[in-house]
Amino acid sequence: MNVFKKLKRNPVSAVFGLGVVVCLAISSGNISKTMNSMALIREEAAKNNSADMLLRTSEEAAQAQSEIAKQRYKDGCVMVVAMSHPGSYTSLTEGEPVLDRIRKKPLPVGTLVCDANGNTARIVPNASKKPVVGEVAFTGDRATVEAARKSHKRAYSLPDQQ
Repeated sequence: MNVFKKLKRNPVSAVFGLGVVVCLAISSGNISKTMNSMALIREEAAKNNSADMLLRTSEEAAQAQSEIAKQRYKDGCVMVVAMSHPGSYTSLTEGEPVLDRIRKKPLPVGTLVCDANGNTARIVPNASKKPVVGEVAFTGDRATVEAARKSHKRAYSLPDQQ
């Protein structure tokens, strides 16, 4: 009853309040759509932000790997050649051994190896303690790779990648 007394005293407030309620009832569909749209926009922005963070992290990791690979080339990593064509370079394959061409034995653990494509690696023991290619790093710096290729003399017997 208290509400009715206030409405009688202030009829303009009652009309205004009723108008607000009617407007809200009429536009509830639009409000709902707007809220859904805003939720979708927020979700899309979160996905874009996540993808951007992933790209940035990936790029930072690639740059760090590139610096490691460049240093390995400068430190004199051992270039690998194809087993079937000793005059041709081949790619390193992670988890595979690199063999000394003369002795046909795997290179020892800790040896830095590289290929003519920008890949470098360290020979590491696998689960069964056999020395294989691991800790791979890549550089796209062709000048560094070419300098390393030219520094390896043909008289030296380059190891094979099995």
